[in-house]
Amino acid sequence: MYNIGDEVKFDNDFGERKTGRISEVLSDMDSYENMRVKNDVIQYWSKKLKKFVPVKPKNMDTVFFAVQTSDSFIEFVAPKEIL
Repeated sequence: MYNIGDEVKFDNDFGERKTGRISEVLSDMDSYENMRVKNDVIQYWSKKLKKFVPVKPKNMDTVFFAVQTSDSFIEFVAPKEIL
């Protein structure tokens, strides 16, 4: 798994190979407002449990990283798209 601050490579929507640094982990799900990566596990803040808990495997497709590229653009990349 990748952590905030890691440099990664990925192919963008135009098929270009890009390199950038992970700046944030996000999700399309409304309940996953506050997220982090700790010990290589993507976690979200559970309002019900009042603590960070791992993202469920069935919801991993909603998770993506904000990656700042060398040309200062922010790309949104799914974990499975990172090379």
